[in-house]
Amino acid sequence: MRNGHVRVSRWHSGVVAAVSLLTAGIFAGSAPLLLAAIVPLTYLGYAALSSVPSPEAAVSLEREWTPKTPLPGERIEVTLTVRNDAERTLPDVRVADAVPDTLEVIDGDSTAAMTLRAGEETTLEYTLQPRRGTYVFGAPWVRLRSLSATAVSTDEVSATGDDELECRVPLDGLPVHRETIPFAGSVASDSGGPGYEFHSTREYQQGDPLSRINWRRYARTGELGTVQYREQESTNVVIVVDGRPEAGLAPAAGRPDGLTLAAYAAIVTSTTLSDGGHNVGLVGLGIRGRTPGVYTGPPAYVEPGTGADVGGRIARVCDAIAARASGTTLLGSDPSPHLEQQEQRQQNHGEDSDHGQSTATSNDHAPLQTDGRGGAAGAGRTAPTHTASPTDVDHLDALLPTGCQLVLCTPAVDDEIIEYGAALRRRGYRMSVVSPDVTGADTVGARVAAVTREARLERLRRLDVPVADWDPETPLVTALGRGFGEVIH
Repeated sequence: MRNGHVRVSRWHSGVVAAVSLLTAGIFAGSAPLLLAAIVPLTYLGYAALSSVPSPEAAVSLEREWTPKTPLPGERIEVTLTVRNDAERTLPDVRVADAVPDTLEVIDGDSTAAMTLRAGEETTLEYTLQPRRGTYVFGAPWVRLRSLSATAVSTDEVSATGDDELECRVPLDGLPVHRETIPFAGSVASDSGGPGYEFHSTREYQQGDPLSRINWRRYARTGELGTVQYREQESTNVVIVVDGRPEAGLAPAAGRPDGLTLAAYAAIVTSTTLSDGGHNVGLVGLGIRGRTPGVYTGPPAYVEPGTGADVGGRIARVCDAIAARASGTTLLGSDPSPHLEQQEQRQQNHGEDSDHGQSTATSNDHAPLQTDGRGGAAGAGRTAPTHTASPTDVDHLDALLPTGCQLVLCTPAVDDEIIEYGAALRRRGYRMSVVSPDVTGADTVGARVAAVTREARLERLRRLDVPVADWDPETPLVTALGRGFGEVIH
């Protein structure tokens, strides 16, 4: 964008009209024609004398966003306040915020045009959804035009307030969740005791608290009784996060990919469940644990529990998943290479099933056995070509506590993760799915991927698995409420 003061010639017709009228008036000796020439001359004089101040002197900017330190994949609302500090009206003010090239505006607009009276201010608002990393905002561009549009001044104006966005997972524990999601806090049991919901009454026993004595019964019969409430018990909930390289697809450049969004959904879910009194654990598929107290794996595994220590372990695993985000976009108009790869893997899986065993592989398509480098789990180690094999499910089954509930966070971009979830469901695990949609691009390939993804999710629904299909351009709470409501029970 060109900066500095520019004089724009916009009144060529006025010059022609003035010269024509003056010439005709002189040759014809007509006073009305000479007087008529005053009109275009007035416009020409106004245009020549009009001016605009320097943007840096006339306009002040302030940029703010919330939340200040978002989680990877979390939506942030950016507000840029534009104020006229000049002592006159600015008839034409145009502002363009300097959003980092690696971020895409998903809602609102980072540019605006306005008229500002002296001392007046206005705001422009837009929404971003960053991946993990640090982003530096530049100075916004401001262009001022005079009322006649012949004087133009363009320059960068530094904005006060926020200019560096750090998007990360806090590693000292789970953050306070900013979205209220519809999970039940704790589970009502069939036994009586302290709680909130009435369960039964029994004879008074020495030591029972006064608050639980049935005073109405005592007033009516003279006998002491104790009120029992339905006890609340916590549930073991394990969140299974799809951290495989295959999940790292984004709908477009500058948008968060499936790894980022799956990690974000896991953090919000785990925080809410932990606040509700549940014991929360986490499995990071395709991730090696490198934190004390985390099963190395892969997959990395955090045993269900409560407290800051457990929250910190969960946060570190989610941060490791978000750190793998590459922002690779979906294929555009030709989806055939991706489909061919999936068909080949399905054929391999069918051959393995026919032989009743899994075969070793050296290619890059063993995502649930990966050690973080995209290959097999290790040298000399047998890695099944398909993760839904009994061996793989047995491995996770051995880690999980008896009777735990599962929440699977995955963009569902391939069949392997669906087979994996279906196999766990057939083992008797109660499961819910949170699936961020990364197929929102307006291309032929993305539309094919969207149809295929919906078919995958429908397979899970037929297994009585509640699915929250989350469009990342909408708040996560909306998808969770529409998808399954209170699923932890």
